[in-house]
Amino acid sequence: MTAAYDYEDMHHLVDRLTPTQVRRLRLLVTQDEELSQVAQSLPTVDANEDEESVPAGLLALIGSVNGPEDLAERHDDYIRERMRERFGDSA
Repeated sequence: MTAAYDYEDMHHLVDRLTPTQVRRLRLLVTQDEELSQVAQSLPTVDANEDEESVPAGLLALIGSVNGPEDLAERHDDYIRERMRERFGDSA
């Protein structure tokens, strides 16, 4: 197992964690003597911050997507229809 693989593996793992799990992992890292030195250079998390808060990048995206009102619920149907229009019934 190479260091690059370890890095990618950990990166994907952290991406799949919930905000609560990330805070727990960060606590574990800060308790480790060697890893805590790296953790000190990272920004701190406000303990009063709501777990379900909206990420800042998402706020810029809201309102920029134009489509039917039920786009989120029926996205698979819309994609299927679009594929049939482009490629016929074989899609």
